[in-house]
Amino acid sequence: MASGGDRDSSMAHDKLLNSGLTRALTDLLSDLADLVRKEIQLAKVEVTEKIASRLRASVWMVAAVVLGLIAALLMVEAAVFAIASFGLALHWSCVLVAAVLAAGAAAAFYHAHSFVEGDFLPTRTTNQITQDIETAKEQLT
Repeated sequence: MASGGDRDSSMAHDKLLNSGLTRALTDLLSDLADLVRKEIQLAKVEVTEKIASRLRASVWMVAAVVLGLIAALLMVEAAVFAIASFGLALHWSCVLVAAVLAAGAAAAFYHAHSFVEGDFLPTRTTNQITQDIETAKEQLT
């Protein structure tokens, strides 16, 4: 048989386990762990999106460089034909093609530049974590 002191200790322990404060604390810690896990997952997704955007911008920058180099080569070729032939048709055709390629390079550059706008840090996640901390502070006080 259990002694009276053991029974009282056991009953106090049961009361503590069944109390609302213990359950609320357990729920709070569980929710906090879940919130931290979800915030980390959100940060990963946001960083991945930003990396993909930078990668697309890099591809367009490479396209701009390639088109710009072709335009420069054609401008040089036009100058060579102009000096060599003194004829109007050949070098003017090279200049025209080079101008079109230069315009394409400029368009590709500005298109790539539009992808680079913004911050690289996960700003949505940072804002969400700040709001979560403020909400937790309000609930604790």
